[in-house]
Amino acid sequence: MGKRMGEMLSFAALLFVFMLTTLFFYMVYNLHYDSASDDFTGFTIFDYQREPGMEPTAELGSLREDLTAWAKNNHAVIFYKGFSAAGIAAVDYAGWFERTWHTPFNGQESKTTIVQKNSGNLESYTEGDLLFPRTYNYHILGEFNGDKSPTFQGDAFFYYPLSDITDMQGMLFTDIDNKKDLAELIGIIEKTGRGVEYQTYNDSGSNVFVVLKKMFIEDFVSRSLLFAFLGLVFCAVFAASMMYRESNRYMVIHHLYGATYFSLFIKLLVRLICIAVLGAILGYVLGRTQLYLIHRAAYLNVAILSGTCNVIFICLVQIVCFLSWRQKNHGKEGRY
Repeated sequence: MGKRMGEMLSFAALLFVFMLTTLFFYMVYNLHYDSASDDFTGFTIFDYQREPGMEPTAELGSLREDLTAWAKNNHAVIFYKGFSAAGIAAVDYAGWFERTWHTPFNGQESKTTIVQKNSGNLESYTEGDLLFPRTYNYHILGEFNGDKSPTFQGDAFFYYPLSDITDMQGMLFTDIDNKKDLAELIGIIEKTGRGVEYQTYNDSGSNVFVVLKKMFIEDFVSRSLLFAFLGLVFCAVFAASMMYRESNRYMVIHHLYGATYFSLFIKLLVRLICIAVLGAILGYVLGRTQLYLIHRAAYLNVAILSGTCNVIFICLVQIVCFLSWRQKNHGKEGRY
């Protein structure tokens, strides 16, 4: 073990690199492929004249009434969640609450709310059937199960009527996907002086390989991830090269005593493939426990994709390194 410590360290470095590579695949998937709005169309709403958390400068005007009228005309549900807000404003003309939680909340009655079941975050803010007593006095109509909540709910623990909002700068979602109707919705918001942008997330039906291509042409974050990935590639090549350097005497002596180049190649290749697969498995375990993907089935799919890429990559590196080693050491067995 002591004489081949360098080789073992190289194997450990490769294992670590392949684990990080799998986590990289998860980050790219989460950035470009995983949809934060599930089956809803999502928008980011912001005020050009201020930063989140500052006092509003653009008046609401008739925005609340116009949004409610739009939802009614299109039989839609609208959700609005302010940045870092504790609750979600909603108006429902599509029966979403009834279908999802069998709760008759439509957001059309002022000062009403439904709260999440067994939510310790709200216990100190409730008194009887009132939420925020003596401050807002929301009448609690019922409870909902957080396990069935839409993804964008995040840290929101209650719903209240859209007509009760006092500002609009955050995230807005609706179940409508018709471009003409959405253009009308955008127009309603923009006439108040606010900006509207579609969420940058792609639809959940996008192809994973298309996502990987976007690493080369997308935004600053994508390019940063790309360069980080290239750094991992360099580390893997360097570790494989050091592995050959540390195991050079071992391989030459074995060849001298009858081992063929092919058998040496296969033996090393099997080791490297096992390391690549094990790295992908460890990355999967870390991704499963430390990262939150919206589409839970994607954990295994991403791990398989990453493991396949790891195996293909290490096979190519093994071929290049082994041919280089064979060329440098051919005919030098007598030294040993």
